[in-house]
Formats: sequence, structure tokens, C-alpha cells
Amino acid sequence: MSTEEVVVITPKQEDVDDTKKIIQLNFFSDVDEEDIRKTKWLLCKYVDMIDIIQNYEYALKQIENGMSAYELLSAEGTVAKRESGHELTADVTANAVIMKDKRHANYKLYVFISNNVRFAINNLKDVHEGVVAKLLFLDGKKYLKAQEYMEKGYRKDVPGIAATTFADKRRRAIANIANSLKFNRTLDFVTIDYGRGRNNEGEIGLIMPS
Repeated sequence: MSTEEVVVITPKQEDVDDTKKIIQLNFFSDVDEEDIRKTKWLLCKYVDMIDIIQNYEYALKQIENGMSAYELLSAEGTVAKRESGHELTADVTANAVIMKDKRHANYKLYVFISNNVRFAINNLKDVHEGVVAKLLFLDGKKYLKAQEYMEKGYRKDVPGIAATTFADKRRRAIANIANSLKFNRTLDFVTIDYGRGRNNEGEIGLIMPS
């Protein structure tokens, strides 16, 4: 197996502190700080993965409809646009994954990971944790926007919560999601590379199927 995609992340002090607080909320001894970092990374990448999945499926459909390779390349990056907080964007660099030789293996891995992330979020027992995680990670809302929604009462069946409670629910949600992703081995596909030339915190990426 080889690393096909590595995204550099340099944790800020507040992110390091946040990870430590999440660890304190975790009641499972086999989930450590690296597992929390991997989980947070996956949650931040979820919407991008969905974009890539939709783009790949769109490309396959166009091939089935007889689109030439040149036309397909011209269309690349123009589909699967989404609303991520405040503007419509298309991640052209990430979407280019579908043109690689291992594009179908990558696609299947993204489907596997995104399904497991979505399952973990949808099965959170605490209703506030579930709504917070949905807003932040499935819908890709900005933190302050999601917090504002929850303060005002985002859903009639879910009472509004204060900003401090929102922060606590987010951390508890991540801790519980990490437990799920650790248990079903999703985190096995995430690597933190501390090798030569890497920064002290390591570089996080996916281990793609060979």
C-alpha cells in the first residue's frame, strides 16, 4: 500500500488544546491523541470527499453516454459544486484524483470512508451532538454559523444551546465519532507521517489501496 495523497497540517495551539480536551471526554482507553487528530482530519475532509465521489460518478455517466476523453477533461472541475458556508466552490485539485490510474480504487475508498463517517454521525445518541456534527461536518457549515443556528434553535424539536455548550457538544461528538471510526477500522486508512523532512506534528493523509 502506498500514500497517494498527503495533506500538510500544522496544528495551532488552540487545535492542540482542543484535541487534549476531546481526549479527556473519551471513555475508551484504546483511542489516543493520534486517533482524535485523524478523526478531526477526516471530518474536515468529508465534504471534499463527497465532491470527489459525485464528480467521479458524473464522469462515469458521461463516459457511458459517449463523451470523449477530451470533452471529459474539459468538464473536469466544473461539476459537484457545493455550498460550503458562504460561497459556491469546486475543488479542482481534489477532483483531479479521478483522472489517476488508480481512480476507481480511490473512489471506492472515499465511498467507504464517507459512508462510515456519515453512519457514525447519524448514530450519535445525544441529539445536540448529532445536530452539531451534521451542521459542521456533513453540511460543511462554518463554526460560528453553526453555533448561531444552535443558539437560535435550529430545529423545533431540539432546544437551543449556548455557545459554551455548543463547544462542549462538538468535542463530545468528535470523541464518540472517533470511537466508532476506531472500532470499524476506518482510522486504519489514515496515516500521520513523521518521516524525514516532515514537520514535528507529522503530515496527515490517506493510505490508498495499491
